[in-house]
Amino acid sequence: MILADAHLHLFRRGFPGVYGKSLLGTEINVYETLRGAHGITAGLVVGYEGEDIDPGNNAYIRWLAADRPWIATVANVDTLSVPSAAAVASLIDCGHAGLSLYISSNSAAQAVVAWPVSVWDVLNQGRALISLNITPEYLSVLAPVMARHSGCWFLVSHMGLPGQYKLAPPLEDAAARLAPLIQLAGLSNVVVKISGLYAISDPPFAYPHHAAQPFINLLLDRFGPARCLWGSDFSPALDHVSFAQTVSNPWLDHLDDGERALVMGENLLRLLRRKFT
Repeated sequence: MILADAHLHLFRRGFPGVYGKSLLGTEINVYETLRGAHGITAGLVVGYEGEDIDPGNNAYIRWLAADRPWIATVANVDTLSVPSAAAVASLIDCGHAGLSLYISSNSAAQAVVAWPVSVWDVLNQGRALISLNITPEYLSVLAPVMARHSGCWFLVSHMGLPGQYKLAPPLEDAAARLAPLIQLAGLSNVVVKISGLYAISDPPFAYPHHAAQPFINLLLDRFGPARCLWGSDFSPALDHVSFAQTVSNPWLDHLDDGERALVMGENLLRLLRRKFT
């Protein structure tokens, strides 16, 4: 089965995580080893320049990608400011497949809604991938933007970040929590990353994350396996689980082999081919 990782991070000094300091050494070397061991053919590296972890992360991940054809990247932009069309075009021109947006407040969501048409023209023309770290509350704010810009693909990370649960909620409760995301299932340019399951579990090391199962089932049902992507969330995930546990996904066991292959890699590869061809 082809594996392709739709959500990973690579930081120059490593991810500080819960210990305040990376325990991995050079992350790219670690990921290359893991990639070889698990047969991962491609990865979408999600840029992040917040919290002073790696202020030059956009440039760093493009530098990594220069001699690693398996890497595709999306560049992080500050959602509380309005980028110029020229700045966004520069990011696309230097090789980024699109943008990485972290939206954790209503003001950030409203700021993205207010981006000028010229910015979206650049993204639509570039068939950009827009990776969204966003909770359900703010998805409702962005829904009109996602519907309006069909030239872009919007990749909702970590299943829409529904929150932490000690026990699996009833399916109807999961549906209520993810209602703003489910309402986007009719948009063919919206896909969901099944990633960051530790963020749904309380405690986060409670693999295999039974609390996440209703959310996974719901999203697979509404979006279908053809619009769901597996992501490891390397290296933040390793604060809580092993990399092998991010790859071994018993929560997908009810899928047939073809459906599982779509989620675990084929869908991402198709997205990247559409972007770059």
